[in-house]
Amino acid sequence: MTKDQLLENLANYGYPLLKPVDKPEEVLTALLDQDDARLLEGFPVVFLNMLKEQDKAKWEMDGWQAKGLSDRAKARLPYLLALSAHLFKLYKMEANYERRALNILTKLNKGTEVLSRVAEAFEKSESVNFDGFEFLPERFEKAFQTYVLQASNDPAAEKKRHALEQELLLSEIFTPKQKALLRKKEEGKRFTKTEREYFSRVVKKRLKVLANDELHQLANRLLNQYSGPGKLDQKPGLN
Repeated sequence: MTKDQLLENLANYGYPLLKPVDKPEEVLTALLDQDDARLLEGFPVVFLNMLKEQDKAKWEMDGWQAKGLSDRAKARLPYLLALSAHLFKLYKMEANYERRALNILTKLNKGTEVLSRVAEAFEKSESVNFDGFEFLPERFEKAFQTYVLQASNDPAAEKKRHALEQELLLSEIFTPKQKALLRKKEEGKRFTKTEREYFSRVVKKRLKVLANDELHQLANRLLNQYSGPGKLDQKPGLN
């Protein structure tokens, strides 16, 4: 499959970069061999569409072990499957899709180890490094949001986008552990003694800052100045 053919098929399969295809695994296989990072970031999008269209893809069949894939593709596939599974969970796709991704991942060498590495990278907002590439989780999240949520005709897509935006904003202020406590508090679940003390000592202070009306108004004024005609001056050397 030439790169031009791949780009056409990617567009048909939900990742337009520039008609469903009969053999989506061939598109994904060709995608795995590309050295264009922008293309690789689209793997979760294409993979999700394949799962939606097929009750059981070729990769899910008993005995399949990445046969026919190049060494390069075999090295990349575990990481891209792990990234896909994480995105399916983060964006609250049907649980079935995450499970199917993980089932394929378990067929691959070091699949469980790769899954742990990817999960840790997402939790710490660190880059995911494999086969000479260095990917930031946000790049995969943005591609997924653009080509799955924003392109979706599902009436619930707007609600999903809103939830995701809130999640990303909370990530700017709170650690994954702190966000978990916020969700637990919101759902009315009981804290352990350690969680209660940590929440009171650390998380509650940050919530008070966010809830302060005067600081909220100050933030809005500064943001309006920044985006308006009289933009805030930037210090030399800052982007």
